[in-house]
Amino acid sequence: MNSATKKDDVLLDVRHLKKHFHVSRGVLHAVDDVSFTISKGKTLGLVGESGCGKSTLGRVVIGLIEATNGEVYFRDEDMLKFDGRKKSEFRKKAQIVFQDPFSSLNPRMSVAQQIAEPLIINKIFAKKVMELMDTVGLASRLATSFPHELDGGRRQRIGVARALALDPEFIVLDEPVSALDVRIQAQVLNMLQELKNERGYTYLFISHNLSVVRYVSDEVAVMYLGQIVEKAGNVDLFKEPMHPYTQALLSAVPIASLAPKKERILLEGDVPSPINLAPGCRFAGRCAYRQERCLAENPTLREISSGHSVACHFAGRLERHA
Repeated sequence: MNSATKKDDVLLDVRHLKKHFHVSRGVLHAVDDVSFTISKGKTLGLVGESGCGKSTLGRVVIGLIEATNGEVYFRDEDMLKFDGRKKSEFRKKAQIVFQDPFSSLNPRMSVAQQIAEPLIINKIFAKKVMELMDTVGLASRLATSFPHELDGGRRQRIGVARALALDPEFIVLDEPVSALDVRIQAQVLNMLQELKNERGYTYLFISHNLSVVRYVSDEVAVMYLGQIVEKAGNVDLFKEPMHPYTQALLSAVPIASLAPKKERILLEGDVPSPINLAPGCRFAGRCAYRQERCLAENPTLREISSGHSVACHFAGRLERHA
């Protein structure tokens, strides 16, 4: 936990969370010993390559997938130990918006029916539907429309309205704009920011797009092969990335500027398989700074400076090998 963060401000506290899948070739380490906190009313951006475990982490935190081990404290109570009644209460307070709005919506249900579904299940008066449509910018004339009659932006607004239906405190946003064009992306992102500012929502924003994460996040966590390798405040991470993987990611972000282009860091090799992982740092095979210790010992996430944590044995004193 950030030393500057007061415990009373923390809404979500994830400790040593693991999710392993048993497959024919062994054990797949989708999420492996991940810890982080999110303060009330803040957004933690979670970034990384496809297949690094971002979406799995979001689903475990929200309770859609059962954890292998670890703790997920929501308001100082471990969600993983909730009984049926407690889980039902938690699901009213924690919701998710999925990446693909078309596949996450029922094609046989109208806009109004989609938004009303959680209200009906939880026996809440369904007149809120029109209020929710207005909140997310959906015209009332669309209430009887079906998903296939709408564009991607409107479909995603349905997903957001459905997530807001039970007045949650915490929302997992799993790649909510990756399937949308740039103009619609901006509209949805601005809507999410306005809702956060007006209602004090807390977000876990999952994305592979660093530019989007930079726009919406208060803090950013970088994930690689099931583990968080760097976590810092938005400004600090983009200004002074310390992990070699983060540096490579940021070097690939296009910048609209006439100034001399920054050096692009090209990573050699492929991402290792998350099945039956070898000892040592998981990034060592692609790292230009690796040393013998990196091949033998997996680094832990440690605070290098106030609010800036890095999982690298040599963070702050990297020397590229020949």
